[in-house]
Amino acid sequence: MIAEKSNHPEGVFFEGFENGLFIDQLYKGIPVTYSWVYARPEKSFLGRILFYVTFMLSAIVAALRVKGKFDIVCASSPPLFVGISGWIVALFKKARFVFDVRDLWPEVAVKMGELNNKIAITIAEKIENFLYNKADLITVVTKSFKKSISQKGISENKIDIVTNGTDPVLFYLDEAKQTLRHKLGLQNSFLVSYIGNIGLAQGLDHIINAASLIQEKGLNNISFLIVGDGPKKDELKLESKEKSVINITFIDRVALNKAIEYMNASDVLLVPLADDPIYSQFIPSKLFDSMAAAKPILLSVNGESKSILEKAEAGVYYEAENERQLVDAIIWLKEHAEEAGIMAKNGRTFVKNNYSRDIQAQHMLNSFKKISF
Repeated sequence: MIAEKSNHPEGVFFEGFENGLFIDQLYKGIPVTYSWVYARPEKSFLGRILFYVTFMLSAIVAALRVKGKFDIVCASSPPLFVGISGWIVALFKKARFVFDVRDLWPEVAVKMGELNNKIAITIAEKIENFLYNKADLITVVTKSFKKSISQKGISENKIDIVTNGTDPVLFYLDEAKQTLRHKLGLQNSFLVSYIGNIGLAQGLDHIINAASLIQEKGLNNISFLIVGDGPKKDELKLESKEKSVINITFIDRVALNKAIEYMNASDVLLVPLADDPIYSQFIPSKLFDSMAAAKPILLSVNGESKSILEKAEAGVYYEAENERQLVDAIIWLKEHAEEAGIMAKNGRTFVKNNYSRDIQAQHMLNSFKKISF
């Protein structure tokens, strides 16, 4: 496996990744090469392109360092440049090329305003179509992605759906609840948490507004927790301060094991995306992890995500960025503890039976077998 040197989202290499072009390690028994990229804290269009191109080149070199024959090269996108790396390595190694699509790029980047240069968009679309056509197999995470790609003239026969999954054992730490809540001084609160990237796609401003409405209602025993980092964090903190919202706590990004503790310390977990029709095509992996933590879910993602939540009977859906619906859902869950507990158990059982990583890994292997020599 080849990955970039860990630096997201700060743009600074993590401890232990600062030196050298490549770092070889074992992750759960799997050899992983972490390759150098151009990373900087300051985000710019040029910086992002350099980041993509340097990883594309270093990933090719890293793969060619590995001796022996490859049967399949799987490249996961975005960014699209990773797909180019995978295709080139597959050519050198005379292997089958699998293009794993985790995001519809550049479509999403254009919608979010991250990509607005017409020339760059045209180039990105040409790269996208080139990779779709060159791939021996395309794997996608949702039915909507498959439909979108097939509409570009790609045969549905070479597109397989392999959804995200979770590790039900890893995400369940019941004993963490009281210990961590006591440290936060929130042991007597009904705790509503968002844990993850704080970016444009999540549309998190409505959480600040919901916290303000809860405060105005005098519901002092309901608190909010936002854990993570990202380009919108400072703006959200400033907005919270300007509105004198005191029932919300911000925590910097933490390691996965600590994030899991925060999830388990919560009463309800938020899985939001911004109010744009494009996000109805997505199924956030956070949905599966949150259900694995045995917490009722507050979801604002329509489409397949909503269908999964309803099938699992694992939480409450509210319209994207609708703070009033969110407030109503929070109050309902707080006042209906028994029903909320049933939702939590339903969600955990559902992902164990349908979306464990072991199950999804087997789906991916079955797809690979279709194109094996």
